[in-house]
Amino acid sequence: MSTPFNGLLFLSQLITESSDWWLSTTLIVTIVIGLIFSALFSASEVALFALANKIKSANLDSSFGQLVSDGIIKKMLEKPRRLLATILIGNTFANVILSVAAAVLTANFASSFDIPSYMVLIFQVLAVTFVILILSEITPKTMAIKSPLGVSRFISRPIYFFFIILRPIAAIMAKSAFLLERTLPRPAHKLKSTDIRTMAKMGSEQGSINDDEQELIENVIEFGNTTVKEIMTSRMNIKAVGSNESLSNVIVMIQDAGFSRMPLYQDDIDHIIGIVFAKDILPYLFTDTNNTVLNWKTLAKPVHFIPPTKKLDDLLRDFQRKKTHMAVVVDEYGGTEGIITLDDLLEEIIGDFEDEHSDEDDKLYTLQKNGTYLFDPSIDLDDMETVLKVDLTTDKDEYETLGGLVYHLMERLPTMGEMIIFNDLELYIQTVEKNRIKKVRVRKLLTKSEG
Repeated sequence: MSTPFNGLLFLSQLITESSDWWLSTTLIVTIVIGLIFSALFSASEVALFALANKIKSANLDSSFGQLVSDGIIKKMLEKPRRLLATILIGNTFANVILSVAAAVLTANFASSFDIPSYMVLIFQVLAVTFVILILSEITPKTMAIKSPLGVSRFISRPIYFFFIILRPIAAIMAKSAFLLERTLPRPAHKLKSTDIRTMAKMGSEQGSINDDEQELIENVIEFGNTTVKEIMTSRMNIKAVGSNESLSNVIVMIQDAGFSRMPLYQDDIDHIIGIVFAKDILPYLFTDTNNTVLNWKTLAKPVHFIPPTKKLDDLLRDFQRKKTHMAVVVDEYGGTEGIITLDDLLEEIIGDFEDEHSDEDDKLYTLQKNGTYLFDPSIDLDDMETVLKVDLTTDKDEYETLGGLVYHLMERLPTMGEMIIFNDLELYIQTVEKNRIKKVRVRKLLTKSEG
C-alpha cells in the first residue's frame, strides 16, 4: 500500500519544483469537482434503486411518470446491472481523481514547510477518508433515503449522460459480474424444520410471538410428516349409508350426526361405492319420505381412496385438485380402514374447533367430581396425553386411540368391569356394548414421590 503513495509523493515533488500559483487553485477545483461527482453517484445509487423497489410495489407518488426525468429514470431502471456498473465506475473514478489531487496538494503544501513524508502520508489518508465519508457518502445517501423520488429526478439527467457514454465499459462489467455470479457455488445450507422450531420457541420465550402462534408454526412443520392413519376416523366410528337404506332413515342419520356428507356402502363397510351429500337430499325433504325410494348409487358422488401411509400435505393437494372434502382410507387388502376429511386436515394445523352441530355430549372425555376421567375409547392418545399430562405413546406404537391401547394391552376383547394398570394410570372398562368398548374410566395413581 505504501508504494502507490510513495509514487504520489515523488510525482508531487516533480510538480512542486515547476509549479506556479495557479497549480494549487487547479488542484482545489479538481478536489471540489471530485467531491461533487462522488456525492452525485453515491446519492444516485441509493435513490434510484430505492425508487425501483417503490415501482415494483406501486408505492409511488401519483405524479410519477408525468415528467421527462421520470421517463429517463424508468429507462435506466430497465437495465439495473448496467446502471449499477455505471454508478460504481463513475464513483470510483471520481474518488481516485479526488484522492490524487488531494495527495498532490498536500505534498506541495508539506514541501514548503519541510514536513516529514510519513506525517504527510498519515494526514492524507485521514483527511481524504474523512472528507469522502462525510461529504461524498453519508450526507448524500442520507438525503437520498429521505426523498428517493426527488433526488432521482434531480440527478437523472447527469447520470443518464454517464449511462450512455460509459455503456461499453458498464455492459462488459455487468456481463462479467453475471457470469461470475453463475460460476460461484451457492450456499448448500438450508433452513431445517428443527431450526424453524427453535426460532419459534425463542420468539415465544422473548415475547415476539405468542403461544398460539408458536403452536401454529409447529403444527405446520409437522403437517408434512404426519400420515393419514394418525388422524383418520377409524372404521368403528364411521357413520355411513347403506345402498338399501330408506330415505327417512338417512334423514334421521344426517340430523343426528350433523354431517354434510357420508360414505355410501354396498353390503358392508368394506365396499364403499360413493359419497352422499346432505344437500342433494334437500329436494326430497317435503315428500313422503317413508314411501319415497331413491337410488343412492346415482345420487352419490365418486369416492377418493387413499392408503393409510399417505402424507397430509399430499392429501391436501389431492383435495384441491379433485375439489373434494373426503377420502376413504383402505388397507393393504382393500378393506375400509377409516375416513378423513378436509376438516381433519385443518384441525391438524389450527387445532381442534367445534362446529355448529357440536354440543357437550360430543366431548371425548369428562372430568368427574371425584377426580377421575371418563374417556371415549376413540379419543386420540395425543389428546389424552395433553389432558392427563402423562406420556402414553412412542414412535413405534401401532395404535392411535385409547381403545387401541386397551386392545393392545389385553390382546383380547375386554369385558365390563375389568381394570388395567398402565403408566401410573388405572384404566377401568366401564361400558361394553355389542363387542365394543363404549366408556373407559381413568384414574391417575399416586407415584412414590407424590405420596
